[in-house]
Parts: sequence; structure tokens; C-alpha cells
Amino acid sequence: MRRTRGPAGAAVAVLLASVAMTGTAHAAGPAAEPIIDPDRQYADFLATRGADGSWAGAPDPGGKAKSPVTSLSTHPKLAVRAGLGASPVVTGDAPATVVNVDGTKVEIFLPAPGVTAERLAASLRAHGRPHTRAIAPGRAAPAGPNDCAYGQARTLYECRYPVSFWQNNGHEDPIVRFNDHSGASWPVSNAVSKWNQVPNIDSWYYWNQCPFMAGARCVDVLSGNYGPGDQDGAWIGKVTFRWTTGAGGPLPEQGTMLQLNDYHDPKTGGFTRNMVTTHEIGHVLGLGHNLYSGDVMAAAAHKREDIGGENATLLANLYSITR
Repeated sequence: MRRTRGPAGAAVAVLLASVAMTGTAHAAGPAAEPIIDPDRQYADFLATRGADGSWAGAPDPGGKAKSPVTSLSTHPKLAVRAGLGASPVVTGDAPATVVNVDGTKVEIFLPAPGVTAERLAASLRAHGRPHTRAIAPGRAAPAGPNDCAYGQARTLYECRYPVSFWQNNGHEDPIVRFNDHSGASWPVSNAVSKWNQVPNIDSWYYWNQCPFMAGARCVDVLSGNYGPGDQDGAWIGKVTFRWTTGAGGPLPEQGTMLQLNDYHDPKTGGFTRNMVTTHEIGHVLGLGHNLYSGDVMAAAAHKREDIGGENATLLANLYSITR
């Protein structure tokens, strides 16, 4: 059933995807910390987290621990845009997305500076993830609530699969709560506030807790020094979904998380951690890569940090109906 939200056919959106980084891989300050295995970190997290979502292993968050759940006073909801179909879908070539599909687990990797999607996929296959592929974008159609493109923005998996979305679960808008366990250098609270501006879906921020709320899911955000990988492949960000029915359709209510690699230095890599965090959260909400190389959801990391107009329009359109 379609919901009424101001002007008919209005929408604003966002694109979710991994970002392929440019620049040179280089150890940042946290490289002095011991390198940890991200899979073991997540296993330890699951085994030791509290009933309220807290985790004793969370690093010092700095000032973001005091961030509010929502920041509508500084980041108000965007005005919906009428006439969604007026913008033609822009086609063109874009870098591939690195995806590992292993049973019910789907991982989307963000290559480290200087690493191509193809090199990273080959490295991951050689190091225990044999199902990893670099997937090129598929064909796009004009945007409707179940279509995958608006302008140069794309939904998750860049039109290779049906659109993916969070369900309303009895709420007017789907609520995605980000439970931040990352270090102070990752501005998760700011990135969540930016995405919460998108109409028709709510993104809320919590530091190291996520108390029960019926119909609202928790997405865990972790960070650590995951190291440089090998010389041919390394990643700086990773989103994990745990599907029950395969890619496309409702996103899984449990098991979604993202991990941010402290090892790579923004100063030498030509990117910002705000951009990387914003990009990865865009993936969580249902966006893929934007075809425009200067967009925050582009498949290469850089320094642009705003969510962009086409991303916001596509995301709002995706959630313009009750799901």
C-alpha cells in the first residue's frame, strides 16, 4: 500500500556500495597497534557482547559517545523532490564491486588505496574466500519504488539483483539503528546524521548499545587495525549481510555489520574517513555505487562527504511505499 508523503510521487534517495580507493596504501598511526583478524574480532564480539548491545572491547570513542540518537536540528529531513521520473537514467561504465557470496553470507569490500576491484577479488580468493568476484554494474531502468536507478545513482548490487530494502515492521518508516563500537577517528555519528536526512527511512545513532525496540534492527559498526593485506589486495571497509533467501528483497533483520580498517592513512591515500564511513553506511541502507566518479557512493574513495541529490532521491523513492 502506498503512503502519502507530501507532493505525490516525491522522493529523495541514497546509494549503497563499497568504494574502491585511489592513492597509495600506507600504515596510519593505528598501525602501531597489533594487527587483528576481522573475522575473529567479530566472533569475539558476538560471544561477549551484552544483552543491550554493549561490548567491552570497544575502543575509546572520543566525543562521539555523547552524540544524540538523531540530529534533526542540525540535519533536518530533506524536502522530497516531485516528478521522480523526470530525471533520465544515466548509463555508463563504472568500476566493479567486490562481493563475496558464501552461502547465506554476503560481504561487500571497499578496496584500499591503489588496489583495483579485480586485484582485491583475486587476493581474497587466494586467502580463503574462493567465491569473491568483481561484479560490473548491470542494466538500469527508470526509477520506481522497485527500480534500481535514478540518474547516476544505483541501488545495492548496481541492478544485478532486485532491489534490497529494510522492512517497516509496523513503523511509519523503517528504522535502522547503528550501534557504533568503532574508534574515535571514524565519524559514524556524523555519517548517520547525514543519511537520516533522507525521507521515508530513519537512521539512528547509538554508541556501544542498542536496547530492544520492536520492529527496529541494530547494525553493528566495528573498527580495528586489520592490516595491509598482501601486496596485491587489501580493503579498508567491509559490509556484511546474512541473507536467509538470497540477495535482493528484504534485508536480513540480524547479522548486518560493517568493519572499518584503521591501517590505511587518509593523508597518503587521498580520502577521508568521513567519506568512507558515509559510503559504507549508504551500502547498509540499500545503495550501490554511483556512476559519477566524484560522488560519495562512487567506486573509488576520495574527499567528497555529502550524500548527494540523486543518492537521496533514489533512496527515498525506494522507501516511498510500505514494505
